[in-house]
Amino acid sequence: MGLLLLAACAGLPGFRAAPPPLVLPAAPSVFHLEGRVSLKSNEESFSGGMTWRHESTRQELLLRTPLGQGVAELSGDAQGVELRDAQGRVHRAVDAETLVRQALGVTLPLTGLSWWVVGGVRPDAPYRADADGEGHLAVLDQDGWHIDFSRYVRAGGYSLPGKLVARRGDDLEIRLVVDRWELGTE
Repeated sequence: MGLLLLAACAGLPGFRAAPPPLVLPAAPSVFHLEGRVSLKSNEESFSGGMTWRHESTRQELLLRTPLGQGVAELSGDAQGVELRDAQGRVHRAVDAETLVRQALGVTLPLTGLSWWVVGGVRPDAPYRADADGEGHLAVLDQDGWHIDFSRYVRAGGYSLPGKLVARRGDDLEIRLVVDRWELGTE
C-alpha cells in the first residue's frame, strides 16, 4: 500500500520519483571511436575530429583539423608513448599525460578519459557520481574533473555515452561527441 501511495504522489507537482540507482557495468576494453573534440584552455582552443583505437595493451589517438588534416597522433603501449605533431616532430615519455603536458603544455586527464569515454569510472580512485533516468552515469567527479555524460547509444551490447563534457575548474574544458562506436575483442 505504501508503494502505491508513493507512486501516486510522484505524479503530483513538487514530488519526483527517485532516480534509478547508478549501474556501472563492466566497460569494454577494446573500442574504436570516431568523433569530434573541442578543448578550451584559458584563451587557447582547439576543435576538430578524433579517431581513437583503444586496446588493453595499446592505444592510438589521432586529432584532425575540421578539414581532416592531422594535428597530432598519440600512440603508446606498456613501454611508453609517443606523440607525432603536425610538423613531424616526435616526442616520447613514459605515460600519455606527461607527454602531452611536456609537448603541448596542457594537462589532460588521459588516464581517466579512457574509462570516462565508455561511461565508467577510473578504478581504484575515489569518485562521486549521479545516475540519469536510465541508471547510466550522468555526472562524475573524479581526479579533480567534473564530467557530464549524455546521449547514450547502444553498441555491441553496451550503453555508451555519445557526448561528454569534462571540466577542471574554470581553466580547462574538453567536449567529446562520438559519431561512431566499434567494439572488439582481443
